Amino acid sequence: MTFELWISFVIASLLIIATPGPVVTLLVTTSISRGKNAAFSMIPGTFLGDLTSMLLSLAGVGALLLASPSLFNILKWLGAAYLVYLGIRLWIEAAANTRAKDKPAVEKSKSALKAFWVTILNPKSFLFYVAFMPQFVSKDEAFLPQILLLGATFLALGIMNDITYTVLADKVVRFLNNQAQKWVHRIGALNLMATGVIIIMLKS
Repeated sequence: MTFELWISFVIASLLIIATPGPVVTLLVTTSISRGKNAAFSMIPGTFLGDLTSMLLSLAGVGALLLASPSLFNILKWLGAAYLVYLGIRLWIEAAANTRAKDKPAVEKSKSALKAFWVTILNPKSFLFYVAFMPQFVSKDEAFLPQILLLGATFLALGIMNDITYTVLADKVVRFLNNQAQKWVHRIGALNLMATGVIIIMLKS
């Protein structure tokens, strides 16, 4: 793989990753409501979710979803229902609007698991890895080393993106009063619920 091809992949990946999605919404609202440490505890979950989706996609799950609309729709409904559920939970939590930074460790582990499920229950992720990454693989070189490099690059960029959004949210919240924090929390909740509804409405 040439350096130019790899740089093209990095630029394309950054444009895709930087677009806020359900995971970013979850990180931002958590950072605002519970502090950046609570949001940081979610990042291992998003990393494992992305890694699992990527490995399963390359192992053939993405192609299976393409070939089986029923299976795709089942995963789509599960993912959408979970997003709506999280959105409702966030809306309820917004009423308290407490920046409790010292949460029990068990809650941090639950946060990581929550982020994992948000990532893994998105069927579009499987299709994305199947359709996107192979476009940057050179036919003149071995497939496996190239796809491993692209996968590692994408995961690293994803972690950097999650950290950036988390830190920025923590910086911004210092300028917000309690009422403003509550509304940011509610907007995040509405975003998750709306994303779930949109996923259901999209055709497979």
